[in-house]
Amino acid sequence: MSRPWDVLVVDDEAVVRGGVKLVLEPEGLTVAQAATVAEALASEALNECRLLLCDLMLQGESGLEVVSEARRRRPALPIVLMTGYATDDNAALGARCGATDFLAKPFDDVELLDQVRRVLVGARTDEKEGSS
Repeated sequence: MSRPWDVLVVDDEAVVRGGVKLVLEPEGLTVAQAATVAEALASEALNECRLLLCDLMLQGESGLEVVSEARRRRPALPIVLMTGYATDDNAALGARCGATDFLAKPFDDVELLDQVRRVLVGARTDEKEGSS
């Protein structure tokens, strides 16, 4: 049986992936990690997680490939696009590809936790409303 992942974090920087894991796991969330588009698309966690945190730019690749494929596979999956290039154009592009929210880098632990809590609580509310 596979592990039930709460969050899949996709970022080419190990320090970002590790930092997200260090912040979220003490909150009781399980965190899977991927460094490339290929790793993310092949990860079991993409099919099982409750939240996708994905960087916009992954060394020579676009995180939007992951966002688009995640949206195709799992239309209701909450997706937060992370980027150091926080522009209105990038936010609009992310939204068109299926990202549900945007987190500008660098972010601190509090910003990350607030964003994750808000998205996961919203996802639970949507699930409850859909089952009524």
